[in-house]
Amino acid sequence: MSSEKTMKYPGKFVAFEGIDRAGKSSVVKVMPDLLTGCRVPIKVCAEYKSPLRELIVGDALKNRSPFQKIFLFAADRAWTYESECLPALERGELVLWDRYKDSAIAYRAADLSLRPSDLFDLDFVKAINLPFLTPNKTFLIDITVEVSQERAEKNNLKEQYDPDLLERVRLEYHKLASAPEYAIVDGARSTEAVAEQIAKEIRTGFPQFFK
Repeated sequence: MSSEKTMKYPGKFVAFEGIDRAGKSSVVKVMPDLLTGCRVPIKVCAEYKSPLRELIVGDALKNRSPFQKIFLFAADRAWTYESECLPALERGELVLWDRYKDSAIAYRAADLSLRPSDLFDLDFVKAINLPFLTPNKTFLIDITVEVSQERAEKNNLKEQYDPDLLERVRLEYHKLASAPEYAIVDGARSTEAVAEQIAKEIRTGFPQFFK
C-alpha cells in the first residue's frame, strides 16, 4: 500500500529495484512501448540525471566512502525528484523510476554489515531518504549473484562490487520487499519476458490509465 503522501497526487509512481545487472534499465527502456494506450504521459526517471553525475559514476564512485555516497546519491535523487518526478505526479502522469531510494538503503545496509561505521548507521540512511515519496508500486527484479556475474562476463563489464557484498544487497532487498507495495519478479528470464510481466501488472494495478 502506498504512503498517504503518494496517494494525494493524481499521478502514479512505479519504481524498479534490483542488484547490479538485474536488467532494470533495459526493462524501463522498453516499458513505454509496452504500455501503449496509456491515457497519460509516461515520465521516466533514473539515477545520474543531476549535475552531480560525474561524482558518482565509473572510477569516481570507487573513490567515495559509504558516508559520502549517502549524501551524493541522495542529492542526485533529490534533483530529479524535485525537478522531474513531483511535477509529473502533479500533472497526473505515470512516473517510472529506474533504481530509487531503496537502493540507497539496500546498498548501505550491505556496506554496514561488512564494515560498521562510526559515522552513521542504517537509521541515519533511512532518515536521509525519508522525505522521498514511497512509490505506489515497486518491482524488485530479482536475480542471483551468479546471474549478475555471468552477465558481467558476457558483456565484458567491470565488476564494481564483490560477490559477498552483492549477496548482502540482495538479502536487504528481500527484506524491503516484504512491504505491501512490492512485487518480486524473476529477472533471470529475458528482458522481454520480464518487461511483459511488469507491463501487465501495471495495467492491472492502474486500470484508470488504460480504459
